[in-house]
Amino acid sequence: MSPARTLTLYRWPFICLCLSVFLFYLSFNLLLPLIPLYAIGLGLREGHVGLLHGFFALSAMLWRPLAGHWADAIGRRPLVVLGPVIFTLSSLGYSAAAGAASLLALRFFHGVGMGFGPTAGSVVVADVAPPDRRGEAMGIFALTTTTGLAIGPYAGIEISERWGIHAAFVTSAAVAAAALALALMLPETRPAGLQPPGRLSLRGLFSRGALYPSALLLALFFGYGGLLSFVPLFARREGLGNPGLFFTVFALAALVGRTRAGPLTDRFGRRLVLVPGLVTAGLALVVLAAAGTRSAMIVSAIVYGLGFGAAQTALMAMITDRVPPDERGRAMGTFFTAWELGISAGSMLAGVLVASLGYTAMWWTGAGVAGAGALVASRHITRLRG
Repeated sequence: MSPARTLTLYRWPFICLCLSVFLFYLSFNLLLPLIPLYAIGLGLREGHVGLLHGFFALSAMLWRPLAGHWADAIGRRPLVVLGPVIFTLSSLGYSAAAGAASLLALRFFHGVGMGFGPTAGSVVVADVAPPDRRGEAMGIFALTTTTGLAIGPYAGIEISERWGIHAAFVTSAAVAAAALALALMLPETRPAGLQPPGRLSLRGLFSRGALYPSALLLALFFGYGGLLSFVPLFARREGLGNPGLFFTVFALAALVGRTRAGPLTDRFGRRLVLVPGLVTAGLALVVLAAAGTRSAMIVSAIVYGLGFGAAQTALMAMITDRVPPDERGRAMGTFFTAWELGISAGSMLAGVLVASLGYTAMWWTGAGVAGAGALVASRHITRLRG
């Protein structure tokens, strides 16, 4: 690969965005294993913990389509900036939560930031990446989010156990503020002369071309919602140690999956990477259902990370193939709406299943949904793009 070709991707807007998004997700992931444990301390029942991630994801889902529309209408940068502002305020607010109602309200507000920042950020990636390197660019962009996941959960537990959970809330807010500082340096990448979207309407918020990959993403993220909500409680219940270790190992495996998946999707096609990724993610949840040791939990995290990272990267590349430049914002809004819908539905249903049938039934349900997604994606498996 020539240096000139490399510079067409690795320019300041892309680098600045990736650094900001890394810190944005690090702020979020510092609290990922702590919120369920904090909720139990405030009096929530185990079966209700799924509502916490459900409310967060539901809020993000409601704002994703609007974020996509506004990214096309007013630009990408204001929305990239707004995300870390909300994250900073939310992280500070958790210390003031006095019960279930205030905690759920904070989760809903926190989710607004997730609805704006990553949606607009993914549009920036589509703006600056050369068409023949979009798979690679989306893979690198996804790596920044995964790196935050690799560090955040384990570090959050350690900070909480050493200095208390309120110190973890303050740390999360400080990291979000650093993400904001970088976001303010990001130039606007909306192409000059781009035709603005039409009048705001429910139909105009979504991209028809993005519906197919978004439906497949929902199948992937359904099981992920259960992981986010219940791995911390599952690990503590089974005596598997720091639950942040699962997320760290998962994230490192996803780094490998995404690093390899981006170029592979460009060379062999999106579906030839996507289908094995979905199947692998489903098998990992089956392993987790039977996990009774720390080693089994780690194996599950490795397998899930490889499959999840490959499938997500392939889907992000697929969606950029299917829409024109003036529809990218709405396409990413549609895509991330499915992302949050999968997490929200998966988290809430996981809570119902844990309360009524137990953890094993919950993990198997997530595996089944991922397998169904792989079956749907296997149509036209040899198609290279879109």
